[in-house]
Amino acid sequence: MPRLREAGAEEDSQELRQGGAGVKINIVKQEGRYMEMEFSGEGHTLLNLLQDSLLEDKNVEMAGYSKPHPLMDRSMLFIRLRRGERHLDTVRKAVAKADGKLDEFLEKFEKSLAEAGS
Repeated sequence: MPRLREAGAEEDSQELRQGGAGVKINIVKQEGRYMEMEFSGEGHTLLNLLQDSLLEDKNVEMAGYSKPHPLMDRSMLFIRLRRGERHLDTVRKAVAKADGKLDEFLEKFEKSLAEAGS
């Protein structure tokens, strides 16, 4: 499971930029309805799915991500809520929704393979 880190932990930030095994998450900025999160160990695949799941939430005004440079093991996720400041709850809900989408895909994929092999 990814480790969540609060902004300002210098040793964590350095480790994040160096990459490593697994996903590491750092909250870079959290002000009012806006939050930025930095991810290492993941790129377009996870963040695109997470962005799509966030945008399905009616309380999410904006969700996007960027991968500043292809050689860096880091990506940024940006979120702005319509109301409230419960960013992490919103992200957790989006992660659960994304997990459900992956489970559904795997189920349909396995079914298709079984039918093709018959």
